[in-house]
Amino acid sequence: MAPVLGYWNVRGLTSPIRNLLHFTETEYEEKLYGFRDEERKEWLADKSTLDLDFPNLPYYIDGNVKLTQSTAILRYLGRKFNLIGDNEEQTQRLDLAEQQAVDLRMGLIRLVYFSSNFTQSKEDYLKMLPGLIKEFSKFLGSNKWVLGEKITYVDFLLYDALDFNRLFDAKSFEGVDIVNAYLTRFESIPQINAYMTGGEYKKLPIFSPIASWGG
Repeated sequence: MAPVLGYWNVRGLTSPIRNLLHFTETEYEEKLYGFRDEERKEWLADKSTLDLDFPNLPYYIDGNVKLTQSTAILRYLGRKFNLIGDNEEQTQRLDLAEQQAVDLRMGLIRLVYFSSNFTQSKEDYLKMLPGLIKEFSKFLGSNKWVLGEKITYVDFLLYDALDFNRLFDAKSFEGVDIVNAYLTRFESIPQINAYMTGGEYKKLPIFSPIASWGG
């Protein structure tokens, strides 16, 4: 039986998971929930029947494996497909990059969902964003991927965190050649390219309709 990935009908937190599943050519079933009241009721009905320890979206069910929390799902898939570090030093680097990518994504999430004055908050965010992107450029350096030649689950997370922000403000990425090359390299992976250029992939929406941007 194919694994099941459940989430809202947006890119959101599951975009790295979808990309990783396509990269590994894993056949899976996607359960998408809408935001209208009648559609949300479907999730509320499913929520109590899936036997999840902490019922939430996204969820991933793979036989006896039943997980929520997007990063936990990514880590599980990373271990399953050996998209992880080979030693303690590499694992430390992945742990660091993982959390930095989460912070980068979360910064944008806070901006578009929780700003009391979006216009002013956006202005403040855009002052900070170029510096954050340059930090990732320095971190990647001459590496092909976060660990060098080996792609890992963290690259799937980092790609989306960067891409979300690139869609939000492409100007912040101008002249940051290392990061732009990293994004292009990821999109050029044959399995990823086939997915992104096919009819199944949607670059937008990223967030729900209530977001100030990306919904």
